[in-house]
Amino acid sequence: MILIGGFSALLVRLFVIQINRYDEFSSKVPGTSEVKVRIPGVRGIIRDRRGRVLVENIARYEMQFNLKEILTNYRRVIKDENLAISKINRTASVLKELKEVPVSIFNFKDGSGIRRKRKEEDMVTIVSELIFPYLARIGLYSEFHAGDLQRHWRTHGGLVPYTYRDDLTFEEYAIAAEHSLDLPGVTVTARPMRKYVYGALASHILGFVRQPDIKKVPTEERKEWEYYVPDDFGGDGIEQTMNHFLRGKPGQRTMLKDEKGRVVDSKNEEGKVIGEIAYDPPKSGSDVWLTLDLRYQYIAEQALRKVGRGAVVVVAPTSYKTKLKALGKEEEHWVYAGDILAMASVPSYDPNKFIPSISEKDWEKYLENENDPLINRALKDHAPGSTFKIPVSLSGMLSDIELRAFDCNGGARFGPKVFMKCWARAKGYTHGSIKVRGAIKTSCNGFFYRYGNATGIDNILKVSKWMGLGARSGIPLNNEDPGFIPSPQWKRVQGLGNWGEADTAQVSIGQGATEATPLQMAMVASTIANGGKYYRPRLIHKTVEGGKEKFKASEVQYDLTKLGIPSEKIEICRSGMWDVVNEIRGTAGRGKSKIVQLSGKTGTAQTGRKRANGMNETNAWFISFAPYDKPKLAVCVMVENGKAGGTVCAPIAKRIIDAIMSIEQFNFNPQVASVKESEGNFDFVEIVSFDDDPTEAFVGEDDGEDGTAVAATPAPDTSYAIRKARVIPTVKKAPDTRGSVKSRTVKQRIGILDRKGRRR
Repeated sequence: MILIGGFSALLVRLFVIQINRYDEFSSKVPGTSEVKVRIPGVRGIIRDRRGRVLVENIARYEMQFNLKEILTNYRRVIKDENLAISKINRTASVLKELKEVPVSIFNFKDGSGIRRKRKEEDMVTIVSELIFPYLARIGLYSEFHAGDLQRHWRTHGGLVPYTYRDDLTFEEYAIAAEHSLDLPGVTVTARPMRKYVYGALASHILGFVRQPDIKKVPTEERKEWEYYVPDDFGGDGIEQTMNHFLRGKPGQRTMLKDEKGRVVDSKNEEGKVIGEIAYDPPKSGSDVWLTLDLRYQYIAEQALRKVGRGAVVVVAPTSYKTKLKALGKEEEHWVYAGDILAMASVPSYDPNKFIPSISEKDWEKYLENENDPLINRALKDHAPGSTFKIPVSLSGMLSDIELRAFDCNGGARFGPKVFMKCWARAKGYTHGSIKVRGAIKTSCNGFFYRYGNATGIDNILKVSKWMGLGARSGIPLNNEDPGFIPSPQWKRVQGLGNWGEADTAQVSIGQGATEATPLQMAMVASTIANGGKYYRPRLIHKTVEGGKEKFKASEVQYDLTKLGIPSEKIEICRSGMWDVVNEIRGTAGRGKSKIVQLSGKTGTAQTGRKRANGMNETNAWFISFAPYDKPKLAVCVMVENGKAGGTVCAPIAKRIIDAIMSIEQFNFNPQVASVKESEGNFDFVEIVSFDDDPTEAFVGEDDGEDGTAVAATPAPDTSYAIRKARVIPTVKKAPDTRGSVKSRTVKQRIGILDRKGRRR
């Protein structure tokens, strides 16, 4: 009797689900209740300075669950089932078969920190019984993270739809839309999704978006809608810092519910949505135009991929007019002093992997990559080495010592125990008695030890400030380091004793605790190039919303000619930088260009680490500008674990400048393609050359400045380690046990296997 009763209960349940409730699931009769649905705004487009699209929106097809509606329907289903069963047989054994809403136990801590337990509806079981079998039959079931679904219900209830799938193809979307009214609480929708058009190109600048975080939305705002679909928001880069401009304004859709409480969301033969009472479309956010030139960015990134870890920054030192073809029209276009025309960092990442969410596997790969591809090295500080001799050269001009000669002597002694070497000493010679222009050309440490002490640390600190060193630039990118210029006060606070001449000597060659970012050193080159004006760097060209533009050019922050360093003295530095590249015994002969008059300054700085061969690891630098007479470009190249600025960085800078000037002078327009991410490496970079430029094979006698010096003041512990990026993306969790079809129970529940474990 018990067996017969149980079997009859099962038959009735199947009959109720498959036959009796067919009409209910297929009903399309609209009711009278209304529902207000919030529609997310459409994010604005990100463009380069010429209007080329860098980030756009494409359609993303999602399947969403309104868990409250599914729960309501589940209660109705089991109520009808139980009623049918009890009418057939009211024996005790059959009544035991009557179904209840499944529950799970949730462990939590209350406000006092006491562990407690709470019952809640087991939405995973409910969805698995009511929804997944149908999805499996029409080929739309996919594994998922059951724990996330349950947490979503616990946190949001029915207010925020649970996104079950965000990867539907258009074909799957069409199938789901056709069957939408057969599944109460299940909807499919097309939403805008970000696409980073050129892959990993400019990834550290553009950033990426995250999926909505409903916890950040004020409660009062959420109460305005029955269904609240929140906006994606910026997770890093321009997407994050310009989020308030890019974010669109939400729309609203007012829908009818049928008599079963289901949202009526289908179309008639004319394509009109049945049940839609009102529709206020969402509005797009502002378009953000960057100062970057897509072509220049591509050139910089391609050149930088010759190395495993490094950065390039290209800025405009002066304002000038150029002709360009923007959005199909040729027009005159102003480039403004301080504009960042390119900013590249390797290794890199592909922001498309973060859209709509990044897989656990890909995220772990990024985190485990010791090369730190998420870091924008253009904004990270390192010891600048001999490139810092340019600010020091200007500092001496405040003391009117720019015409004094100092002896190299292979280095300088400070007290009985400290002898700080010039790099030439290891090559068996000294630079003799020279003045500042010659010292810039040869990068003579011995000269700058003495020159720096002659002008004093206070003047060095002044000029450093006037050139933007030791402070963040203020561009709209997060995780920018401020750099650091050590001072007597800092040394006392650190408990390192009194400041001495050896400390000033160390700062004078850009080592020890001295730190600067590639962006800052690019601005140093820019300030020298334009004759002494420091402009605040600019990354946002303009914003455009509804045809209205917001634009502001960069302003002069400091003018050295008005602060005690006249133009003729600055010209000494400019001439010295020209000598570095174009004169015999200059340290960057491999940077000499046949296209343009290129000037620069090399640098090589110790990192405090050892290479595999036991030698000191160094970072290589090169700052430059071109053309000499009417400069349009200032470039900084920094390469980690590079042997010397002259052999590693100068060829990269030359490559970039030559290509950009070819665009300007010869109307050469490169084809820009999507760029794959660079994983990076720790390889030692001894020399960089490009196959189509045979002149780069030449290595001059003095190209090997290697950063050799004796540290007088130890650097801060953090100066030798790149800080990890504070980036928190939306990570798509791998299916857990309850959400995986590897489980036999799950396979049976969704109809892949029958109850005997056989495939259907």
